[in-house]
Amino acid sequence: MIELPNYYACTGCGETFNFTSRSAYYCFDVEAVSPGTKLSGSKIFAIPVRPAWCKDCSSVCLVENLLPVRSFEDAYGMTKAGKEIEYPFASDHLSAPEAEEIARAYLQWRMRRSHRPRALCCGRVNYQFLDVEQPLLKHEECDFGVVEPRYTFSSYNGPGPGVYSPANLRLYNGEGELIGLLTWRQRGSDVWEVAATEYPATDVE
Repeated sequence: MIELPNYYACTGCGETFNFTSRSAYYCFDVEAVSPGTKLSGSKIFAIPVRPAWCKDCSSVCLVENLLPVRSFEDAYGMTKAGKEIEYPFASDHLSAPEAEEIARAYLQWRMRRSHRPRALCCGRVNYQFLDVEQPLLKHEECDFGVVEPRYTFSSYNGPGPGVYSPANLRLYNGEGELIGLLTWRQRGSDVWEVAATEYPATDVE
């Protein structure tokens, strides 16, 4: 899986650019969220992502990392053979049957998916990937600086998101459209309360 930087910074002026969120999730078989919606973890799948600069939102963002169907077929075949995979999810912490079931769900979804990868900040496609060699993203507010990744080490030992405070993890349908936020869950439970939400307003129509 792609390792995300902690943030990006301008080499000239030092201004920092943070991800609005560092993770996002699909629910393949839900198109909209109603009041009181709850989802079990078996319905929620991590979105493979790449870091990018959204030209509409003028911010660092996550973009769906959608490889061709063949990559999903290969992943499914490897899990059926009991082998570990890294894409579209890391299977090293799963049993072989669990990994095979999840890989099958990703493959079935990928075969249905029609929309090109979206920027998850706004759902649009006007972005520039930042994980390519020499992306050379010029910082418009600085005469000489370019925006580069920064990595720091951090660790957390606790019950995970959504127990002591709302997690507000973004949830998307199978076409990459924002449909809700994963908010609360009981400690030790994988059942999430889901709140409806919308993309933040931008000046772009």
